[in-house]
This record gives sequence, C-alpha cells and structure tokens, in this order.
Amino acid sequence: MEVVLRLVADLTDDERAEVSALSRAVYPPEVSAAWPGRHWEWSTHQLAVFIRAADGELISYAGLVLRSALLDGRPVRIGGIGGVKTHPAARRQGCAAEAVRRAVACFHERADVAFGLLVCESHLIGYYGRLGWLVFGGRLLVTQRGAPVEFTLNRVMVCGVQEASPSAGTIDLAGPPW
Repeated sequence: MEVVLRLVADLTDDERAEVSALSRAVYPPEVSAAWPGRHWEWSTHQLAVFIRAADGELISYAGLVLRSALLDGRPVRIGGIGGVKTHPAARRQGCAAEAVRRAVACFHERADVAFGLLVCESHLIGYYGRLGWLVFGGRLLVTQRGAPVEFTLNRVMVCGVQEASPSAGTIDLAGPPW
C-alpha cells in the first residue's frame, strides 16, 4: 500500500479521473441519487490523501480542507477531512484508517491548525472514535448559498491538533462543509 499526500490543484487529468471512478464505485448512481446531501454545497478539497494498491490502483481517498473558522466567536484554523472513500473490493484492509491518520499527521505538521473536524453518518461514529476522534456536542454552522445555516445532515467529530478538541459550543466554518 502506497500513501501519498497531494495538492488537489496539482492533480493530473488521469488522477482526477481515478478519483471520479473510485467515487462511482463507492457511490453508484442509485446511491448518489438518494443521498440527502446531494443538494448541499460542499467545499473543494485543497489536499488529498491517495492510497494505492501494490499495482498502483487508487483504492482509497480522503480530502483535506484547511479553513479559518470561529469557535464560540474566537478565530481558529481547522483542518477538515471529507470525502473519505475506499473501493468496495479493498475494504477492511485499513485503507481509510491509514488515509485519515495521514490527514491528521498533515494537520500536526502545521503550527496553525487548532483541531480537526469531520462529519459522518451516525453508524461511523464508533469507527472514527477508534481512530481518536470525539463527538462534538455543540452546533456546527456552515454557509449554504451565501447564508449561514446549522449543519444537521451528519454527526460532527473533532480531534485535537494544536489545541484540545472542543466538546461543545458553536463552530462556524464560515463556508460550506467538507
């Protein structure tokens, strides 16, 4: 397994096509069409963790966003993880966990990231909890079509980086979710 961190802006057309093919394998059209988040505006990833099999095939992906935000009105820098996906044929091999660990390591390499944040479906709380993430018990505000709204689609989880993980309060992402 090869783990590579890449700037999304530097991805080649072939790499972008690989990510699209992986997305279709993980979320076939009938799944995508029924997903409640399909009408939300989502942030573009700035960085990406690529996990490749020994043969070079892209088998897992995690997108990263670095964002200035507010925690209870105080400016903070947040490292976001989104779009985590592993090809169905490569699941249960630790690929997504490795992608998330590499993303968190990227946040730790930066002196300005206070904490990490991800959103996930309720059934994934235990999975991310085993990776060190904690459920955030407060409110998450995001921007949708230019207006702040409370994000209630998924659960919010956080992990400490330069600061301890917040457990409550209000996080305003000052932009779309990731």
